[in-house]
Amino acid sequence: MRVGIIGAGVAGLAAARALHRAGTEVVVFEKSRGFGGRCATRRVGDFTFDTGATSIAPRGRPLEAVMTQELDSSDLVVIEKPIYHHQYGRITPGDAPKFRRYAYRSGMTKLAKLLGEGLSIRFETRIESLEKVNGTIRMGNEEFDAVILACPTPQAQALLESVNESRSLANTRFRPCLSLLLGYDLDLGDVPYCAVIDPEQRSPLTWLSVESAKSPGRAPTGSTALVAQMGPEFSRANETAEDSVILNEALATLARLFGPKWESPSLAEVKRWKYSQPETTALFDTVNRPGSKIIIAGDGVMGPRVEFAYESGVQAAKMLLEE
Repeated sequence: MRVGIIGAGVAGLAAARALHRAGTEVVVFEKSRGFGGRCATRRVGDFTFDTGATSIAPRGRPLEAVMTQELDSSDLVVIEKPIYHHQYGRITPGDAPKFRRYAYRSGMTKLAKLLGEGLSIRFETRIESLEKVNGTIRMGNEEFDAVILACPTPQAQALLESVNESRSLANTRFRPCLSLLLGYDLDLGDVPYCAVIDPEQRSPLTWLSVESAKSPGRAPTGSTALVAQMGPEFSRANETAEDSVILNEALATLARLFGPKWESPSLAEVKRWKYSQPETTALFDTVNRPGSKIIIAGDGVMGPRVEFAYESGVQAAKMLLEE
């Protein structure tokens, strides 16, 4: 069996790894230049930012054992500090952590690189349509016995339509996210938290990851690295706004939290996620019919967390192997 996989995010890599270990020939197609999808890392000078998922909390699910026991764990960091709350310009303690939270010292893309070791991956290769030919599925100029669509479900839906297939994906919706990378020549100090969240989602800034508190080496000595992620309402309304508009809103919140000096970062970039995470999902078993040669994987068919994306990929691989 020869399997083509669209998407080198965690779901696609999990599927490819499982199939490869079972002796199946696998080719992964990825439209960007690197691994990981939303497990993304950006390095700017001496600063390192996780621009999508800023940590992983597997809660004992299969990905945790893979990260800690199967893959190289020398770069793996257990985040000791908890998550605090922010409301009305104040930061207050949150709930005590009930499970382990992880990051990688070099960035979240490390997980994807480890999952992708030994796999055949075609980077900067965009697949815009499929074609059924004599019992196989053609992508580009190659033919496969089966295909796994491990891309956001709106993109998977378009690929299915190219071969006149439909699945129960109409109600799956993704929300956008504007993620801000902020570097400061200021020391935030030894704060007792790794991130702060607005639990009621009233502030435009709903999540703030203190990268330099989360993991060593994220910022030079005496400096601070932050990733500020804006909420879905603000992100939808400002999806095409100028960077300055987005930055001004986030920096005003930071000034209320930390003081006026934090309105002037030495480094600022905006990362725009069109498909940040699903707000509603489909069920894997409902979407994927027994005997199908096209399988849908990803967090859109299981749940909006990295560990669920991983499990969907493993389940897609298992489905093909059992067939």
